[in-house]
Amino acid sequence: MVKSIFVALTVAAQIAITPVARADSSLGQAVELWLQGDDEQALPMLAELAAEGDVEARLLLGRIETSDLGPSPYRQSLGPKQSRKLFRQKDWSAFGQSWLTVEARAGNELAQTLLQAKHPNPNLDLIAKLNALGEHQATDYPTRIVALYGSASMRETLQANDQVMQALKPYLAYLSQTPEPRGDGLAALRHIQPDPVDASSDQALGMAGLLALGLGYGDISPDNPWRQSVENWLMSSEATHPIAQLCNQQCADDAPACAFAFLALTGGYFEVIRIDSPLETVIPQNEFLDSPRARLMVLRRAALARTETNLEWLSETEPAANLSACAIKLVNDERQAYE
Repeated sequence: MVKSIFVALTVAAQIAITPVARADSSLGQAVELWLQGDDEQALPMLAELAAEGDVEARLLLGRIETSDLGPSPYRQSLGPKQSRKLFRQKDWSAFGQSWLTVEARAGNELAQTLLQAKHPNPNLDLIAKLNALGEHQATDYPTRIVALYGSASMRETLQANDQVMQALKPYLAYLSQTPEPRGDGLAALRHIQPDPVDASSDQALGMAGLLALGLGYGDISPDNPWRQSVENWLMSSEATHPIAQLCNQQCADDAPACAFAFLALTGGYFEVIRIDSPLETVIPQNEFLDSPRARLMVLRRAALARTETNLEWLSETEPAANLSACAIKLVNDERQAYE
């Protein structure tokens, strides 16, 4: 069953990807394999290219190492030495050097900027620079840092900027306005649909809790009046396109409820919007979102999600039993590949 899901996800989108354009280069072939979910072939190919000096392979490997939210069973099976061999430059240090660090030290501006984007310092210029370099999705963390630690004027400037990540506008709004209970979830609910939201409503607060933190923190009842709006957003938003595709392919009769289940298992709105290309200058975001890799990331992330106490798989908890049975079966079947 697990293998059949993987094959279905892979075959369904091979036409949508552009293999002809990429088949001309070794990097292109490796990228295609990675987009199809084949780490066992793709990662060694990228590692070899990186060792030979291919800058794009180096940057891509550096980003995959730290940003893959749904690591494959193959990658999870690697020991520390095997992992370093795939993702790091060989040197005399105990852990090797990240290829991003190697390129940054060599003067690569994009590598330097991507490394800078990991720092918790509010920096509007950094966000502008990432956008100028073509790495819009990499502005996620710097945008959140401005929202959290930046001044009111910095937040206002960012909100007025047409290049701000649209999906993070609720986060900026939440931290810019008068505080309210479950304000982050309420801001998300206001963002994804046009109707006014009564912050004193138990139903709105219940849905806000789920949007803020995911399963276990809000109302997952099918009777919640906001549920259809949330499901409609999940099935139509560009950010959640892989979820909609996965659910339409695997749970066609129950697709909206399936999508809602993945929202809950992933940790709510502010997590579910982060299904990103590791390096947009090599893999454009729209191409990544339409790939088997993106759908596998959704599935694997949910399969590997655990409770806060780390004692249970989230999909096997009592609240999860009230989510889409089809989605839960997909998740539990996928997890068998890791055993």
